[in-house]
Amino acid sequence: MRAVAIDFETANEQRASPCSIGLAWIDDGVIASVEHHYIRPPGMRFASFNVAFHGIGPDQVRDADEFPAVLAMLAPRLSGRTVLAHNASFDISVVRNTCDVYGLPYPEFDYLCTVKLARQSWPDLTSGRLNDVCDYLGIKFRHHDASEDAYACASLAIEAMKVTGAKCFQSLAAATDVTLGRLNSDSYWPCSSPKPQADRSPRSQASRAAFEDLPKSEAMLGLNFVFTGTLERFTRDEAKARAEALGAKVSGSVSKKTDYLVAGPGAGSKMADAVKLGVVVLTEDEWLSLIGG
Repeated sequence: MRAVAIDFETANEQRASPCSIGLAWIDDGVIASVEHHYIRPPGMRFASFNVAFHGIGPDQVRDADEFPAVLAMLAPRLSGRTVLAHNASFDISVVRNTCDVYGLPYPEFDYLCTVKLARQSWPDLTSGRLNDVCDYLGIKFRHHDASEDAYACASLAIEAMKVTGAKCFQSLAAATDVTLGRLNSDSYWPCSSPKPQADRSPRSQASRAAFEDLPKSEAMLGLNFVFTGTLERFTRDEAKARAEALGAKVSGSVSKKTDYLVAGPGAGSKMADAVKLGVVVLTEDEWLSLIGG
């Protein structure tokens, strides 16, 4: 049972601006080691919000390797491991977008989102945010430090294995009804789980099974979405109309009430607000998977 939990920090609002990566390596169900690497981001542009958020600025990364060198160092060690990330849509998109900038093939691995694992493993949780889940589980860590966040993510996944009785991360995915994501050299498909709102419902455990059987439109009731950036398959008005037709609410700004931010290329301040508040960020493909295509 070999896996690695990863966490990126970015220099600005662009996904292709990694300035830090933390990794927690899991062997035989325990965290074997934790490491951290600074990354010199393309263009060296740091947004004040990001610097205030994670404390990393140009001085820390000026002499650091750029992403291609860091990836070349890590890629052989990723072979055969399941990659874990909390809100994996963000971290995997950092990998994809940065590879695209440098003209690199994607590293190849299966991956799991621990937000989805947590919501499926502990149905009583009202928040999937890393700090909230770890508070619930008694896991102590320093939030917004990449290596500490990777350690927390790995610890959460190990606890999920214990509570579900899973013997490996593939069986954990099956036990929680979470579909493994996959990154290939030239393509990817997202990690997904059915009707995630069911896990966040205040309904009792006894009525939860009935909620799982409701039509998709019922399962979307009460979810709050925000759309940002350029969507490829819909205009924002079309996406809003589709979400509202399924019973969801759509807002123009991110707040504590926001469940999901659906982000396309060019996402700006709303992305920063989502990161600050711990809102789950989805790509357009992941949103389509969530609503059933």
